Amino acid sequence: MDYLISIPDQLAPQLRSLRKARGLGQADLAVKLGLSQSRIAAIERNPAAVSAGQLLEVLKVLGVDLVLRDAPAVANDKSLPANISDTSGQGEW
Repeated sequence: MDYLISIPDQLAPQLRSLRKARGLGQADLAVKLGLSQSRIAAIERNPAAVSAGQLLEVLKVLGVDLVLRDAPAVANDKSLPANISDTSGQGEW
């Protein structure tokens, strides 16, 4: 099943739900990742505070793929800053 995440606040409940759907407690997930249970709790509370690499590791253990999908409407949205849709490869926001 696909879950569209548009804002960081939507990620926290999804991570928690995915963990529970796999029958894992926070301590179980922590062991699989080599982290403490309190670190898993912190990630679930505020997933925006972890690096992309750390988030990918959590998703991998949960058996979830991260898919980036082109959203054509974003490229044409003039309300966004110009560098958001910039494809120059500079990596600047």
